[in-house]
Amino acid sequence: MATQVINSDNVTPGGAIDIDQDQKLSDAKVTSADEDDELNHEIDPKEERAFVWRLDLIFLTIGFLGYTFKYLDQSNISNAYVSGMKEDLKLYGNQLNYFTTYFNIGYMIMLYPSCIIISHIGPSVWLPTLEQVYGIRFLIGFCEGATWPGYYTIISQWYLPHEIALRMAIYNIAQPTGAMLSGAMQGALATNLQGSLGRAGWRWAFIVNGALTIFIALLVFFVIPGFPDRQNPLTKWYLKPRHIEIARARSRRVGRKPQRPIVPKSFLRAFSFWQLWAFAISWAIGGNTTPGNYYNLWLKSLKNPNGTLTYSVGLLNYLPLIGQAIQLVCELGFSGLSDFFGTRLPFLLAHSTINIASLIILIIRPKNRHTYMAGWYLNYVGGVSTMLITAWASENLEAEPEVLTVLFASGTILSYLQSGFVPIAAYPASQAPNWHIGAKLYLGFAAVALTMFIGIHFGLKWEAKKKAEKLAEEERESTASGTEAVDHVQGYFVDKV
Repeated sequence: MATQVINSDNVTPGGAIDIDQDQKLSDAKVTSADEDDELNHEIDPKEERAFVWRLDLIFLTIGFLGYTFKYLDQSNISNAYVSGMKEDLKLYGNQLNYFTTYFNIGYMIMLYPSCIIISHIGPSVWLPTLEQVYGIRFLIGFCEGATWPGYYTIISQWYLPHEIALRMAIYNIAQPTGAMLSGAMQGALATNLQGSLGRAGWRWAFIVNGALTIFIALLVFFVIPGFPDRQNPLTKWYLKPRHIEIARARSRRVGRKPQRPIVPKSFLRAFSFWQLWAFAISWAIGGNTTPGNYYNLWLKSLKNPNGTLTYSVGLLNYLPLIGQAIQLVCELGFSGLSDFFGTRLPFLLAHSTINIASLIILIIRPKNRHTYMAGWYLNYVGGVSTMLITAWASENLEAEPEVLTVLFASGTILSYLQSGFVPIAAYPASQAPNWHIGAKLYLGFAAVALTMFIGIHFGLKWEAKKKAEKLAEEERESTASGTEAVDHVQGYFVDKV
């Protein structure tokens, strides 16, 4: 015999029991539970793995290529500078720093509008549209401002917490890959196409880069999946209805809410979360890879005893590839291991140790050239912190997708503010190769970031404890409310008897 559950919701003010209302509530709860069970339990593990592989193979591949050429756009200016552009355009002051600054200004202006637009129309239209527009550095940065927060928002909606860091790393290694490709392309073109059709080799790099980027951008329209609850119609060729069911069930499994359009109220509300500020600030100062961007300027300053340059133009572009390769391997290794062990802090502490060691070497400037080069190369490891921080934020804000999207934009803005303006004072090109405050300033950033990583860890533990206490209190109140309702009903029947 079924037992009728009695609570305060189905007892009328007069004391009568609304059995119909109770039945409706019970049926609704059962139906909802059955739907959730059906979505969760009908997914075969093999079917789920096949779905994740499908996403990895198609979505991550095109995302990787898109970001590779995006970063190639961004980094080719530095390689062109040491490959003849400086002399051709007579850039003998701090113009290289200003090129980067103007790019970053455009990039930062577009970040918040882009995260809001993406939440309304979806990334499948917005991202590839902007990737096709080229002009001066400001417009390139302006149009690329949607890329980072857009792709990371997509990854945070389709993958589970234990999958996110590695996928973000797979996407983000496009950054060192783009830099490596830029260096290799610039070195090859400077050697083989110098003077072809009356153009310098560094100019050909911009032409080739632009053509390839437009091609990739057109493909993106047919590959970016949108969100699980708002699929891009052009992706139905590889994401069938069953795949969308699996994606939604996976989101329910971890308590993730669907991405909703960001409105002024939800946008402003995001800034009331301490997690947004903590993660965004530590993101901006945690990497400290800016010194590595000036490695090729130090290399260019080296001369042989007879006064000739130690390294050729080709080697000036090829030697930094070693650092970018180190960054690539470390991002995959640190992120994959952090996903496997389900923890972020130990890997952030390891990153900080390496980062601080590299900056100390750069401050000391040892006379041994190879030791000094090791300091430059170790600095590239700093890039792993971004993946760990964003994954850490994603798994702790599953129920707040709008906050997470604004966090991605905020962290990127602060990061670009730091990399766009601080180097003007810390690493002016006119002081190369003996910068006065560069590595010292970034060592300070690294120390603050290390403190913040530890603070975030304890802050999240405190937050989890507070939520657990709140749930326990609500459960006690619910139990007490149910007991009062039962006592009231029993008294009602006693009076009737």
